[in-house]
Amino acid sequence: MTSTTNTTPSKEREQSLAGRSVSSFEVGAQSVANVAPSAVIAFAPASMAASAGSGAWFSFAIAMIGVLAIAYCVCVFARRRAGASSLYAFTRLSLGPGGAFVTGWALLIGAVAIAAGSLAGAGYYLGRVLHSAHVTAFDGIPGQVVLDLALAALAAWLTIAGVRIAARVSSALEVLSIVLIVVVLIAVFARSGNIIDTDQLTLNGATADGLVFAVVLAVLGFVGFEGAASLGAEAADPFRAIPRAVMGSAVLAGLLYIFATYAQVAGFGGADKLAASTDPMDDLAHRSGLGFLGPFLSLGFAASFLAVVMACVTVAARLLFGMGKEGVLPRFFARTHPRHRTPAAATWTVTPVIAVTTVLVVGAGTAPLLATTYIDTVGTFGYMLSYVLVCVGAPLFVRRTSSGRTALTVLCGIAGAAVMAYVFYRNLVPVPASPLNLLPYVFVGCMAVGLAGYAALRFRNPQAATNAGTYAEDAQ
Repeated sequence: MTSTTNTTPSKEREQSLAGRSVSSFEVGAQSVANVAPSAVIAFAPASMAASAGSGAWFSFAIAMIGVLAIAYCVCVFARRRAGASSLYAFTRLSLGPGGAFVTGWALLIGAVAIAAGSLAGAGYYLGRVLHSAHVTAFDGIPGQVVLDLALAALAAWLTIAGVRIAARVSSALEVLSIVLIVVVLIAVFARSGNIIDTDQLTLNGATADGLVFAVVLAVLGFVGFEGAASLGAEAADPFRAIPRAVMGSAVLAGLLYIFATYAQVAGFGGADKLAASTDPMDDLAHRSGLGFLGPFLSLGFAASFLAVVMACVTVAARLLFGMGKEGVLPRFFARTHPRHRTPAAATWTVTPVIAVTTVLVVGAGTAPLLATTYIDTVGTFGYMLSYVLVCVGAPLFVRRTSSGRTALTVLCGIAGAAVMAYVFYRNLVPVPASPLNLLPYVFVGCMAVGLAGYAALRFRNPQAATNAGTYAEDAQ
């Protein structure tokens, strides 16, 4: 691992992560937890069915192809470079320090915002579980805020206690939620008698415009699939495990989404009925005689959202850690826990930012799930920008180094960048209702703050600015 920090060997060890300590399974768990497929399954199919009708499952299939193109570009770098700062260190290889900083700052905004939005979702569903158990002390806005703060502290503690613990807990939470959802969907299939749904298989009634708009919604469900790349400094076999985790999480999520969407439409007896449901999984559970699973489904969704919070804290903290090691940000962020060797200073810095964001939006009276939508949207813009830069950088890197399939990389780069650009465009045109129309400008404002800081760094300390993206290890 290269580093720009001048310290003694013992001091360097105190300020380094636990190298080669994370198994391939735990690396994969980071990406799966970051995507949180169960949380997507809970709501996305209904929204997609409203526009794509019986073709909603097909829109997920198209989205998966586009995301796999981006994943291929990520893997182009991941096979050659591993580090704690993920895409930030990757794009350094082709876009230089400036491009690396833009990528890293966009990814940081994405991770912080997605964590904050997911925190609101975790608190909401935990509140539902407690309410079903006749614990009403956490009903209302004050109770929701208390739950959000408690869950934020729990997420921070688990991620500091060890990346292996965090990965195992988050994967267990996600698996719990997925199993509950699959049980309900299988029961729905068995009772619906509509396993071979000809309307869905023939895309009956679906329009091209509806399918394309649903693809926009579907792509958002894959955000975070590259999360495993943040464990490059700690993975036991990073140059193999991370590419497998990146591609595998995208494929796994896509197949789950296709199955769940098909099953929900079949279970409701039509896309229009699914689109009209405000709580599809709970409604399906009652339809299939499994209404008693309602509280457990809520617990599963709370677990899934908490897993996202933990995964995003992991990504954000390691980004700050890498920038601190390079001198791009204050060295304070490079401090690690003396025993667990996790980025404790960065974690305890970023967690309050996440919690305050959630508390401000929810405390203002915004319904928790709407808060999730609003905050996550800002975060999604950050991820999309970082993906575009990876898609631009991968062909340049391959062409310069002759280290891969140039034609395929160029094709995937163009396809991935085009998909992200179109998704961003559809979030602007037509202009959405307030406050969604303001969210792109919130993201631009956050980006402007980071770029202004980097410009000031280049003026004050040009050497530190040129270090952006260098704290990484390259394959021999």
